Amino acid sequence: MSRDDARRAVVVGVHATDQALSLPHRTPHDLALEAALGAIRDAGLDPREVDGAQLDWSGPGGAAGEGSSWARLLGDLAWTSDAQLDNSGVRGLLKASAAVGAGLAHTVVVGGCKLVSRGTGNAPVGAGAPLEFADVWGSYVVAQFALVAARHMHRFGTTPEQLALVAATIRNAGSTNPEAMMAGRGPYSVADVLASRLVATPFHLLDCCIVGEGGAAFVVTTAERAADLPATPVALLGGAMEYHQAAYADPPRYDEVGQIGRRAGARAFGAAGRGPQDVDVFALYDPNSFEVIRQLEALGLCAEGEGGPLVETGAIGVDGKHPVNPDGGCLAHAWNGTQQMSLRVIEAVRQLRGTAVHQVPDARTAVVANAGAGAQHYELAVLGRLS
Repeated sequence: MSRDDARRAVVVGVHATDQALSLPHRTPHDLALEAALGAIRDAGLDPREVDGAQLDWSGPGGAAGEGSSWARLLGDLAWTSDAQLDNSGVRGLLKASAAVGAGLAHTVVVGGCKLVSRGTGNAPVGAGAPLEFADVWGSYVVAQFALVAARHMHRFGTTPEQLALVAATIRNAGSTNPEAMMAGRGPYSVADVLASRLVATPFHLLDCCIVGEGGAAFVVTTAERAADLPATPVALLGGAMEYHQAAYADPPRYDEVGQIGRRAGARAFGAAGRGPQDVDVFALYDPNSFEVIRQLEALGLCAEGEGGPLVETGAIGVDGKHPVNPDGGCLAHAWNGTQQMSLRVIEAVRQLRGTAVHQVPDARTAVVANAGAGAQHYELAVLGRLS
């Protein structure tokens, strides 16, 4: 194994807690601890073998929000992060991978929990923060994504039925996933989605993701270290981030963010030595149905404006050409604050390990993506089997 191969970052452990509309019997710390220890156990490690913690800390004890508080539970740490978005999903994966690749830590656990029903300190991203150019108009997260979708529909002729087909496809995957919040709630038809009440034009209620509670975590180490562990490692082949401005600072404009992710995708695919057509499964951020269509275009699976017709071919189904969120995604599996981003990583890892609930046959390459047009930032990772 060359030195570069030995330092390659890999995911060796994953864990998702229960996900539910409300978990009144659990605390944020309780769930974060379960997620972290579960991922460490899945990797075949002892907590004292972890020297990096990109983990949410809510207390009790320690200092609120300070990642170094985990040192009292995990042992002496060489690497921590205090930023909420650095402790989840692709951004957390890329920063942990940079740390282990540079030798700043050898094993980093990423994840945590925030219970979004428990006061302002646990509010979803984009809610509760004073935004001087959005609040005055009564804007909020769903409406900001809706602005981008409405412009795309006007410009390219994308239809409400195409959006509803995305929602029905992903929700039906979640309805048959026993781990999903929406398990047993389907099946859904396009007509069902269109019959649900409007939330922010063009989004109906069933076009929009659910909001619930739960935690998630994953463990990142080097390929060299993974060779001694029992868990099947999944390698980071390439990754990139792309930012237009601070999240939700201003209402988004399609001409500015309609293709956000294209540059990040090009860099990530270039580093991985693979193209979008080589990807077996996509774990994409789906806060609403349109954002999936937009990402199909931005990532190069079809031309701009052709995402709706591509969806009509059945491409995003579990047995389709480009399976998207076979676990049900944020639309049906879970949206639990920032750790829904970690759930996207976990689904991709499970697919590449061959242990997913709705397994894509012989999946060898996966793409994980977080955030999107409404949030005006994008993080993407290309994951693959080591052999």
